[in-house]
Amino acid sequence: MIDKNGKLFGKINIIDLTFLVILLAAALFVLYRAGVFSPEKAAASEDRMRLIMFQEEVNEFTASNTKPGDPVTESFQNISFGKLVSIETGDSINWGADQEGKQVKTKKEGFVSARLVMETPGKVSSSGLTIGGSKYYVGQVLVIRVGKATYYARIESAEQIN
Repeated sequence: MIDKNGKLFGKINIIDLTFLVILLAAALFVLYRAGVFSPEKAAASEDRMRLIMFQEEVNEFTASNTKPGDPVTESFQNISFGKLVSIETGDSINWGADQEGKQVKTKKEGFVSARLVMETPGKVSSSGLTIGGSKYYVGQVLVIRVGKATYYARIESAEQIN
């Protein structure tokens, strides 16, 4: 099979063949990570969900720079989470120990809590949420960009809407 010149079947250099196999494997990996081979991605483009995310404590100026209609993007994989429908702010939630060592809830000046409601293309199932071919879960903390602002928010709930 390999001749005295190191060629496979007398035509292909074994080093070139190894390089081509590695290059093909890398290309397939990139396509897999992009969700090209995911059957759930096609379903996610038709389905929509209402996704609610919550951050206990965010600067007031961050919340004031967030408006309904702003685009929402998950920053790690750069997946679109659709548009923001509404933002509700309240007192910030800050946990700390009192003099007896018990955990108590307090608020912090200059900070608010933020509940972000968005309509997102995706699917809710018993095994989690599928958005843009990626899986997410209730309780998961994500870094999301909402318009000009960034949040470190937890997925609070998701429900399918159609």
